[in-house]
Amino acid sequence: NSLEWLNLFEDSQPRKDQQFHQKEVNSGFFSSFELGLKDSKLKGPSGLVTGQKLMFELRSLFTPVNHIQNFDQLPIPFRAVATDIETGQAVVLKQGNLAQSVRASMAIPGMFSPVNINGRLLVDGFVSNNVPVDVGRAMGADILIVVNIPTFLEKQEKLDSAVSVGLQAMQLMMLKTTQPQLDQMQPQDILIEPGIKDIGNLAFERVSETIPLGENAAREQLSHLQKLAVKNELPQRLAGKRIQTSLADEDVRIARIEFNNNSGLSDDVLRKRLGVSEGDRFDAAILQRGLESIYGLGEFDLVDHHLAKNNQGQYILKVNAVPSLAGKQRLRFGFSLSDDFEGDTQYQFGVSRISRGFNEQGGEWSNSLIIGDTIRFDSEFYQPVPEKDLFVEPHFWHEQRDFFFYEGNDRLAEVRGRELGVRLDVGREFGEWGEARAGAFYSYIKPDVTTGQLELADQIHSAGLRFQYRTDTMDKDRIPTEGRRLFVEYTKGLDELGSDQDFDRFRVRSDRAWSKDQHGLIFSAEAGTTFTDENLLTEGLSLGGFGRMSGLSENQLAGNHLFNASLAYLYELSDMGGVAQFYVGGTAEIGNVWSDDADIEADDLLLTGSVFIGADTPLGPAFIGIAQTESYDTRPFLYVGQGF
Repeated sequence: NSLEWLNLFEDSQPRKDQQFHQKEVNSGFFSSFELGLKDSKLKGPSGLVTGQKLMFELRSLFTPVNHIQNFDQLPIPFRAVATDIETGQAVVLKQGNLAQSVRASMAIPGMFSPVNINGRLLVDGFVSNNVPVDVGRAMGADILIVVNIPTFLEKQEKLDSAVSVGLQAMQLMMLKTTQPQLDQMQPQDILIEPGIKDIGNLAFERVSETIPLGENAAREQLSHLQKLAVKNELPQRLAGKRIQTSLADEDVRIARIEFNNNSGLSDDVLRKRLGVSEGDRFDAAILQRGLESIYGLGEFDLVDHHLAKNNQGQYILKVNAVPSLAGKQRLRFGFSLSDDFEGDTQYQFGVSRISRGFNEQGGEWSNSLIIGDTIRFDSEFYQPVPEKDLFVEPHFWHEQRDFFFYEGNDRLAEVRGRELGVRLDVGREFGEWGEARAGAFYSYIKPDVTTGQLELADQIHSAGLRFQYRTDTMDKDRIPTEGRRLFVEYTKGLDELGSDQDFDRFRVRSDRAWSKDQHGLIFSAEAGTTFTDENLLTEGLSLGGFGRMSGLSENQLAGNHLFNASLAYLYELSDMGGVAQFYVGGTAEIGNVWSDDADIEADDLLLTGSVFIGADTPLGPAFIGIAQTESYDTRPFLYVGQGF
């Protein structure tokens, strides 16, 4: 069976399998892409792929022979050829960890992170010896079967981008190391060269296409290969080297778990994430999820494992958690933009600094700053209590933003609000699918009427208790293709805690995503009430904006009682190797907001819809299109950084 290469190159867990807090960190305004901050210097990744999943796959494939340290003792003697990136010298690996050696020999510089073996930083052998004929000869082979992927150089007119020039340079490097080795072949040697000219070196999504091409190339040499098969004594040699082919075929019990962990985190934190206990039956799928969960803490470059058998015949699971070279400080960036092409443009740019591994229990301190039409600073400390699945989270924020007040389609007033707030939550995380939390909050707002006529108090104080329950099994945050999401919140304002007035507010929202082939549907429904008909300036409910009555301005409808439902359809136009997807689609939406519950009638529901083209990129989603309500004019829109 061929490997699922694109999946192996995604180091992180699938979103639906991530711990809930991890989903929250990777969601929202800021991109999941991180830069390290160590010794006051920015640290980028040493490769686009660290190889977390790839290493596990190699371990699994080599399970029957993982215990063999001398590669001459394998059923077929083996060598892996890598390159010391410090010196450029070829390194022939003939002993040690088999999976690690193979991983080093395929570490394409810039794409895969290098592998440190015995103090040497190793990358793909193509840099120094792409077709190691000399290595095979040195092993004592009289006849070599050499497989060479021909190197094809592009013409000048096709070298029109940084990527194409970089790939051409790599091809030249391969050609330089390949030809001298091919020149060493003897007349009795056999050369197999699959014709894959139109499939690039990095086109891993087309691996399945190369298999029949390789078969055809081998069949062209079939007459020569058959002569070797008659003479070869390999079957007899292998008969004495029969080895177990799969741990799944026997009842392997893990007697002990050992951690090699120098991260500063407690081994108990890693053990909790691993989800495997001493005495458990070995299960590769469960182990992989556990290792990926530890990797998801964001403090490691690699979380590897080795299953060893001791002298008593017991299996010892050794987990090696390699601390990140980028350190514990990480920077993330975010950008959002909305424009109706009629003068109403809003933008924000932000940076977030996350300090992980603040203590042995995995405390995490994040500070973020957003500037633009909205200026906001947040400081939040997340302290898990792993053995209880509990957490404590204090949160401070300062924000300056605009509030707009409408009558119909006319903007009557604009208020610049300056807010200081603090909140303390205690909650419980339910693994990867949800959390519940309760807490107290206090905020102080100073409003400044900048446009229009509006009478407001000089200061507004809001304080009380908040209860929240959330679930999330979506495969992606902003443009999901499958899964569910639920948000339920009840807020109780209390004058005993400093609020200007008592109030109640209840909100609920549910989302569901489906997809089949290139077609996707996202259904959303939300409702809310303040249980009163009084005018609550800062605690009311609002509606308007993309996906929430797209034909209206942001938060154009305001009141005490809210209902909204929407159905979005997306057709995937193209997928750039899992890096970015492009869509065309539309939405149909219905909803309204009422100030007085006596006014709520089905006839008051507004209809709106939109058509758009969009993209989901590593920097966030982007949509451009037009929207219209039954009451207002058609409105063009552009949204960047906002999804469904």
